[in-house]
Amino acid sequence: MNKTALCSIAAAAIAMLVTGAATAAADGKLVSLKDNKALYAGYTAVGKAPSGRLFRIYYSADGKVKYVDSKGGKQKGTWRLTGKNMLCYDWKKWRDRCYTHRKEGKFYRSYRDGKTKGSKFKLVKGDIGLK
Repeated sequence: MNKTALCSIAAAAIAMLVTGAATAAADGKLVSLKDNKALYAGYTAVGKAPSGRLFRIYYSADGKVKYVDSKGGKQKGTWRLTGKNMLCYDWKKWRDRCYTHRKEGKFYRSYRDGKTKGSKFKLVKGDIGLK
């Protein structure tokens, strides 16, 4: 193998380590429970709800979740994963819901109760506020 090929392989391996699990799901595929664990803990979902609201949802490693949106909405609760590839929220003030997620290019799309098309978002490392 020549030096250029080795450099390309090394660069690809480093890119995978840097981007983490966010590259683990193929486009259009259901994001697996294994991927969800690596994707969410310590990340913020940055996206747009079907209503047009921009939002941020931070998933802490200890199962807590914080939500903020562009219309001033704020919420706290907990998040958990189920054996059916569902990410479920137990909100303090809102109705609890479960979602599946599919990869769409650089973004993810949520599906409420596995069926109704929901928000489109990307995942960003760390706890970032709404900007």
